[in-house]
Amino acid sequence: MPHTIHLKRLLLAGCCLALWACGKANTQATTVSTVGKHTANWLVEHRRAYQQAPASCTECHGADLTGGITKIDCFNQGGLATCHAGGHGPRRVPHALPFTAGSLHGPVAKLNLVDCQVCHGEAGGPGTNPRFNVVLGSLSAGCETSGCHNLNNPGQPEPNAAHPVPWSGHASSGNQINACALCHGADFGGTASGGVGPACRSCHTSLALGNLPVPGTCVSCHGNPPASGSHAVHLAIASISCASCHSGGGSGSANHGSGTVTLAFPGTLNAKSGSAAVTGTKSCSAVSCHGGIATPTWGSAGSINLATDCLTCHTDGTATPNNPPQYNSFRSGQHAFHNSIGLACTDCHDMTVTVQGASHFSGFATTSFELAPAATMRSYLSYNATQQSCMPPSLAPNGNTIGACHSDRRSW
Repeated sequence: MPHTIHLKRLLLAGCCLALWACGKANTQATTVSTVGKHTANWLVEHRRAYQQAPASCTECHGADLTGGITKIDCFNQGGLATCHAGGHGPRRVPHALPFTAGSLHGPVAKLNLVDCQVCHGEAGGPGTNPRFNVVLGSLSAGCETSGCHNLNNPGQPEPNAAHPVPWSGHASSGNQINACALCHGADFGGTASGGVGPACRSCHTSLALGNLPVPGTCVSCHGNPPASGSHAVHLAIASISCASCHSGGGSGSANHGSGTVTLAFPGTLNAKSGSAAVTGTKSCSAVSCHGGIATPTWGSAGSINLATDCLTCHTDGTATPNNPPQYNSFRSGQHAFHNSIGLACTDCHDMTVTVQGASHFSGFATTSFELAPAATMRSYLSYNATQQSCMPPSLAPNGNTIGACHSDRRSW
């Protein structure tokens, strides 16, 4: 019996010690006040406190910081629902490391810049001009620290200030309605709309108030259509767009807004003789739309005589009839024979109006930039497109007699 009483007394003493330990204030717990609350500036200071003593946080919030004895999850707290969404285990706080790398925090910010504002910026919503300059750890000026998004960096003047460096693809930024409006105003009107950044329309001159630039369209900045150089001539062709000559340089691409004009052709414009390219003299080479022949210098004026300037676009070359040097070469069928007897291209081909009512240049609306040759044959040839044969009159248009042409139907 005495032995049993002794054990009970030991158990009672142990319980008292345990209760006293749980109730005693932790003199090392500098992260909370005596009533269990964090300091008023805890949103700013909690990162430093965790880095210096992680145990001071895990003691109450659990080893994984998802609640612990406090039932307060560091990763999901009401208005701060995405506070540490970018973290990874085992060290999930504060962010994926090193989070200052644009490849890590960039995608998160693009999803919704407003989330970044909770910790890094001043309070407020779209159009309220927040500064993302809250001091955090080594970021002496927050996100505006030199080398990051520095508003005071003369090397990044407007309109690039506060944007990632280099800023070349704003059309690819996520959640533009909220993110862009934070600096450019609620309706993107700049300071007039409560923004600290310039009005989007200062660059996108044709942009309606409150609308966002649409990726793939160039007219909000470059006019409708661009008129400089030879733009008007090229854009008058149905199958030509900005991307035809500026492949990869359109809105939303890595090269857009870089200050350098991107000149590159898609593979669909390659001539048969090689890959389309731009020469140093501002002319093009090996482009199918010019028959693979070197083009006139950009911006130069001139005209083509349809009756005599065929070789400006069409080449004969020395290839065999079954393998012409260019897609629009005239070395096929009986061209060599007809050319040898002095016939001109226009003796057989109508350069103005065909029997179908289309001009010789109507083919520019097709990807091959080639009107079907049969569509250009003059009516007096009695050309049969199915048989590829003709039966011209006894007197050819150039005055040659029947010895030059043939009165019977012959296949091409």
